[in-house]
Formats: sequence, structure tokens, C-alpha cells
Amino acid sequence: MPRSILETLVPLVGERLEALDAAWEAQPEEGRRPTLPMTDDGKVNVRAFAVEVCGLTQAQEQHFYKKPELAALVNAVAVRQGVKPIGARALTDVIDKAAKDRLGRAQSDRDDLARTLAEREALIERQRRTIAALNEQLRLLGDTGMVLRTGDLA
Repeated sequence: MPRSILETLVPLVGERLEALDAAWEAQPEEGRRPTLPMTDDGKVNVRAFAVEVCGLTQAQEQHFYKKPELAALVNAVAVRQGVKPIGARALTDVIDKAAKDRLGRAQSDRDDLARTLAEREALIERQRRTIAALNEQLRLLGDTGMVLRTGDLA
């Protein structure tokens, strides 16, 4: 009697994968189509592989996710056939989260920069008004020799 589920599944899965890989290899190279069952988005369809190809129960599908040895067997053939491996969605989720985090930081940086730019533009406009008022006072001083006292220039 086998000591673990792996002792039962590894030989069975290995045998089925060899058959699928041989069928893939037998196809003409320029028109090869994956023989592993796939989802619509090109990933290994673990349920179809476990139930239809290996003859396992739907409950035994979990072993392909929980036992890295089984996933590695399937993934070796998947990569060779151009199919996204088991666990590709989890990897994609990690990549998506990292991209989303980076985007959030970039958005926050952009908002900070936009606020700083608006403040600088307001400061520049106040300085332009002050310079224009001072230039007018200098012109008046030059024209009339009269010093004009004013309050706030801006």
C-alpha cells in the first residue's frame, strides 16, 4: 500500500504526461497545438487534466495546487507546449498588485507635483504683480521725481 498520495499520483501523472507529450511531438512542428487541456486564456486546465486525462476525482484536483512535485511535472510539459503553467494566475496576481501599487505611488507623486506647481505658479504671479507695481513707481519717480508711498504693492 502506498505511503502517500504522491506515490500514487506521480507515476500516473507522469505516464499521462508522457502520452500527451508524445502526441504533441508527433504533430508537424509548424502546426503544433498543445495537447494539455487549456482554459480560454491559455493556462493549464487543472480540473480537465485531473478528471478527464488522469481519471481522478474532482476533489483530487487540489493535489496539483498543494503538491509542488505534481505541479512541476505538469508545468514542465506546459512550458514546452507553450501553455501557461499551474500557478500562473497567482504569479499574475502578484505582478498586477505590484503594478497597481506602482501606479498608485506614481499617481500620488503626480498629485503632489501638480499641487506644488500650482503653488509656484501663484507665487510667480504675485511676484509679477509686485514687479509691475515697483516698475510703475520707478517710472513715476523718473518722470516726476516724486516718491509715491503705497501700502501693499501686490
